[in-house]
Amino acid sequence: MAELIGVERLFFDGYHNAFTDLMFWQGHYYLGFRTAQSHGIAPGGDVVVYRSADLNEWTLCARFDTGGDDRDPKFIDAGGRLAVVFGTWFPRWGNNNKTVLNAEHDLISQVAVSRDGLCWSTPRQVYGVNYWLWRIYSDGDGFYCPAYHFGRRDDRDMRTVHLLYSKDLFDWHLITQMRSGGGPGEPVLFRTGEGQLSCIVRTLEPDNHSWIGHSLAPYTEWTWSDLGVMIHAPVVLNVGGQWIVAGRSQESDLAEGDYKKFEGTDRTHYTSVWGVANDRAAHILTVPSAGDCSYAGLAHGEGGEVLMSYYSQHEWLPLPTERPTPSDVFLARFKV
Repeated sequence: MAELIGVERLFFDGYHNAFTDLMFWQGHYYLGFRTAQSHGIAPGGDVVVYRSADLNEWTLCARFDTGGDDRDPKFIDAGGRLAVVFGTWFPRWGNNNKTVLNAEHDLISQVAVSRDGLCWSTPRQVYGVNYWLWRIYSDGDGFYCPAYHFGRRDDRDMRTVHLLYSKDLFDWHLITQMRSGGGPGEPVLFRTGEGQLSCIVRTLEPDNHSWIGHSLAPYTEWTWSDLGVMIHAPVVLNVGGQWIVAGRSQESDLAEGDYKKFEGTDRTHYTSVWGVANDRAAHILTVPSAGDCSYAGLAHGEGGEVLMSYYSQHEWLPLPTERPTPSDVFLARFKV
């Protein structure tokens, strides 16, 4: 189990602030999230990046508005550069009668970089259309990314996950197809041994569970196991030799007493943390959260603390009937 030390609400202006990430880089903590009217694609949202030296005062470093719906920023420690990757939904081209459309939007992945955390490059499109470079793993010899691809956004069973490699964050090459079928998405890659990569991915089957995969160099063959619980948008961190993973949980995977139920919503999702060992996930913590929530970031704090950013609507329940549909960004501190 884990000891929850505290939870602080950082951003709560009545807008839909969501899809967070957190990283410590060169003396500052960086927090990224999307701010918008609602969870949906239209009207579009912007990606914002804040930083803090003490976790108390936060300064806006960047706001990305590329003309589409910018969302789900993820940081990359690129040594002398800090980078952020995010997805952008753009309306698909078509005539006024929409006779040539079979989808309303397409997704591109974009990367922006900074050498000081304050001055950022213009976001640059990377790889192909409808390939989401969800979270990029920085390794000693370059960068790896388990990008997930969808032919149709509304047909999740068509999704596939492709392992990509880049030396510079911008020019990506295919290594292999890692997984297909079952609605895979939101994968996170991490190294669990010399010459071994592992991946946790959200899926639909069975019971919306997430799966864990492993591969040895050159990472062309992958074996997969059911983690036994749902973890949407998983993010991992090694704490004292133990891997933990945070993400969105479902009530059916939690024991009574593991979570606090908030009135005013019929959604049964929460933000939880698990320990991962032997290809199974064991619940260690659920933080105050409800409704539209989770999409966490993890970082090491001082004194052995773990820091977790996430978003939730529990402070606004029952929700307003008109837009904006609010959700807030939180920072939790705990020890494992």
